[in-house]
Amino acid sequence: MSIQQWLKEPMSTTVLLGNLRSRLERMDVKSAYIASHLPESAQETIAKAELAYQGMIMLPGTGGMREFVGNPPRWLEHRHNDNEYLWQLNRMNDWQDLLQAYSLTKNEKYGRKVIEEMLNWIETVEITEDMIDLPLSYYSECHPLRALELGIRNYKTWPLVLEHLGHSELFTEEVLEQYVTAVYKQIKILRKVSPQLWPKADHNHYLMECLGILTTALYFPELKESEEWKDFAIDAIEKCCFAQLTEDGGQIEGCPSYHNGCMFWFGLAVVLAKRFGFQFSEPYMERYKHNLDYSIYSLRPTGKCVPVGDSHANNLAIMGGVYGYFALGDMTWLGLAANLMDTSEIMEEASRHVWRALDVEQFVSDLHALKGKRFLCDKQTTFWNRTLHQAIIRSGWDREALSFLFTCRSPIQNLHAHIDLMSFDFTALGKDMVCDPGLFCFRNDDDRKQFKSSNFHSTLLIDDRDHFEYKSTWEYGPQKKGEIYNVEDRGIYQLASACHLNYEPIVHYRHISLVHDKFVVIADRVEGLEQHNVQRYFHLDFTDVQEAAGGIIAASDIANLAIFTNEQGQVEFLPGRLSDINDVARPSTRVKFQGRYNGSRIFLTVLIPYKGGQQPAVQIKEVRDGVFEFDYEERYLVDVRDQDMLISSF
Repeated sequence: MSIQQWLKEPMSTTVLLGNLRSRLERMDVKSAYIASHLPESAQETIAKAELAYQGMIMLPGTGGMREFVGNPPRWLEHRHNDNEYLWQLNRMNDWQDLLQAYSLTKNEKYGRKVIEEMLNWIETVEITEDMIDLPLSYYSECHPLRALELGIRNYKTWPLVLEHLGHSELFTEEVLEQYVTAVYKQIKILRKVSPQLWPKADHNHYLMECLGILTTALYFPELKESEEWKDFAIDAIEKCCFAQLTEDGGQIEGCPSYHNGCMFWFGLAVVLAKRFGFQFSEPYMERYKHNLDYSIYSLRPTGKCVPVGDSHANNLAIMGGVYGYFALGDMTWLGLAANLMDTSEIMEEASRHVWRALDVEQFVSDLHALKGKRFLCDKQTTFWNRTLHQAIIRSGWDREALSFLFTCRSPIQNLHAHIDLMSFDFTALGKDMVCDPGLFCFRNDDDRKQFKSSNFHSTLLIDDRDHFEYKSTWEYGPQKKGEIYNVEDRGIYQLASACHLNYEPIVHYRHISLVHDKFVVIADRVEGLEQHNVQRYFHLDFTDVQEAAGGIIAASDIANLAIFTNEQGQVEFLPGRLSDINDVARPSTRVKFQGRYNGSRIFLTVLIPYKGGQQPAVQIKEVRDGVFEFDYEERYLVDVRDQDMLISSF
């Protein structure tokens, strides 16, 4: 099929290729600098490219290991009962390593591998003109032409073929014609279906799909629709910004991993604007800048983000910082992340994005300047996002700080949320202590159900029922109101208070407080009980957990945690799992307190992190109705009221 019908004016393929090459970056210069100044990153890239060359790829469903996907890949094969396997295979993420390895080594085998796979994909995945009129639901199904994959390929991986191979003899006029044909067909479909799928612009998928449309329009302004595609995409990305990035800071889905992804995607849009000579609005830039702070707030003092919802406990706050730097020329967020991580970790993750830097030399120089430097953080230690219904409270911005993230949002925003009302994640003294379990997988199976379930989080249940019904991986039952309604810094303690009605007529209030920057107090007030069983779960990142000293002691080589409560009831230690990457989990322990109760009850829990062998000993006494007293270095009085908790010391 001739590409002439899609061009604004008649043009030979020779001229089109020349025009394209005039827009491409000088990858020979960039790769030489990277090889010279980031040699470890370059060698890692080449090693990964060699595995990709052999067809060995790690994908969802492969258990955190690489497996042979075919040579060329079997693009239409559905493995491991996991849709994500097929979708992510068809994003061609491994091409990034192959193409970078080509630029670093000039070994044609890496570039030829990508060209061969691309041409094979074009031959295998048929795109016909009438597909644009298929039912909208088709573009959410499991095949290579799902709308999200149309977007990701065309902003993330296929343009890299142009950048790394466009000046080479491998990228012939015939290859260009096939490339343009395939890309044009994909974007024409995407331009129609994407705004129908996401009319509110409130999902990360829409942002990536619009990036695919924008990128194609910028690389190929000769296409008839390029101006309309460009104008549409810029406007849509602006709408995504205000629909998805909240005023308090934090992407609307409430998942730190997706938030960090959005810092990449919104920042990449600005990189494209700088490179191709246009601008996003000032309000867009301000909203983006403000939301970069959430990448730091949601970062545990141990240097991994809190894996709330469909998130992983990873270091992608670094990625957010990188694109904050690319977009704004400001190292603040990378510097603040570096306060909580080794510089080598910052360098390793940041170097994965160095190829997108418009000024590689300056970026690498600024990265090296982080070594031995500490960034002053003047941000508040009490954070409340009223849209996400999340509170993040910490004692400071160092690696030993105490920090917790507390969440209660119902009804949920979308199905990346878990059934985790009033759950929390707590880190102290350099150790993750009470943890959100993370994502693990998207498959519609027992693993997915377990990791989304209330009893895998650190919260309170009635009769061991989820807060609302889990139906399948992407379906829940109805939900009632749940919210964080107050967050305050009251001097000696910082407080967050929440309530949810999903067990109506039973009502549950939870107050959680960091006291004197030393320990956490949790008060659960439950009203309307009628011989109901109440369970309180604490999901601990410990395997050595036992009853001792009148409470529960969890021990590790790094730091320990003591748990004391006024109503211990029946105690069980249950197996748990915590997942930091897809399909991989490590053992943990869930502590379950259970009892049967009537009327209104208050359950007070004190969490004390400590180091060394001297275990704290705390006895909680109820001195009058709703008022508790205990000693820990000094005497504390906790007054639990209907919708508040007051703490004093004397």
